[in-house]
Amino acid sequence: MTRFLNVPSLTALFIFGSLSVISPQVFAATVNVSDNLVVSEVNDKSIDNGFLGKKSSFKLNPGNHALIVRYKDVFEDLEFAEERRVESQDFVVKFTITDQKQLKLSTIKIKDLAAAESFKKSPKLKLKDGHDNQLNLTLEKVADYKLAKQVDLAVSALASKQIIQTKSSVLPTASTVATQKSANTLIQVNALTMLKHWWQNASNDEKQRFKQFTQEN
Repeated sequence: MTRFLNVPSLTALFIFGSLSVISPQVFAATVNVSDNLVVSEVNDKSIDNGFLGKKSSFKLNPGNHALIVRYKDVFEDLEFAEERRVESQDFVVKFTITDQKQLKLSTIKIKDLAAAESFKKSPKLKLKDGHDNQLNLTLEKVADYKLAKQVDLAVSALASKQIIQTKSSVLPTASTVATQKSANTLIQVNALTMLKHWWQNASNDEKQRFKQFTQEN
């Protein structure tokens, strides 16, 4: 016997099917960056800034994000009657997108050359949504950010090794032995990275106790 779906059922199926094929980009936020900021990486992916102009608008999905940027601008040097370019070192900007649709990342107001020179040594940025509400962000040195990423990889490798050892504890095969050696090598390579990371984040008292430990051992 032939069965027919009623109109509401067909409509519900159509809507559900349409939503299932919508790209995640539909829910992405547009992040616009001010002209005096140059973005070189977004979430560890390099950005190609061409000769004709830099990329200043990005589509980012909800979640945590990390941008590597640098400050770059030109000011008139009144003392020498010439223009001077002021450029900072790269630094990392971290922030979280929830349900925002439009975001604006910019520097604080920089009115002259002296302010620009001061800013490049200690950058301060603002992140605002489409309603001009200020959002939280954090700034990091690129070296610290990369170091933390390497520590995360080392920790993941250690966890993977422990899982492999558990699975192969009864009767290890040639492939599991080879994988164990690979994981162990990765952990050894990253040991120095992890030590640097924890040293930088340790208190003076912890550093002193660690020095004592190394002397005793």
